[in-house]
Amino acid sequence: MKKIVVMMIIVLGAMSFTTKTKNPFHLIVEGVFLADKNIKYTVYQMNASGDFVAIYRAKARKYYHIECSTGSKYIVRFQNRKGDVKFLMIDAVEYGYCGANVDWRKPYDGKISLEKNGYSLTAFDNSYRSKLLVQK
Repeated sequence: MKKIVVMMIIVLGAMSFTTKTKNPFHLIVEGVFLADKNIKYTVYQMNASGDFVAIYRAKARKYYHIECSTGSKYIVRFQNRKGDVKFLMIDAVEYGYCGANVDWRKPYDGKISLEKNGYSLTAFDNSYRSKLLVQK
């Protein structure tokens, strides 16, 4: 009986992994919130006219999970309880999986784009936003 249960767990785990990476219609983006919790996030998708429209809002304690349709561009806006904001830009060219942790200790936003070896996360400094707000 114990062998049967172990085999079922292994098979179910393998099936969930295969469906996560073999979905030809979605890019899966997952991550962990580092140094903070209870984060609100909004997912914006670019429509045909080039405007970003909010399609999904959620609140997560520690982890987030986003399914992006292939051929679309997205912006994810994360906000913590203090009002700090971080952005993640996603260019979902083809199906796949990418992990991106959101670290609230560092002043970086991120961009996920397709490279030669698959999707990669590029971090860039977001301190310019506060400088722009001060100048206005």
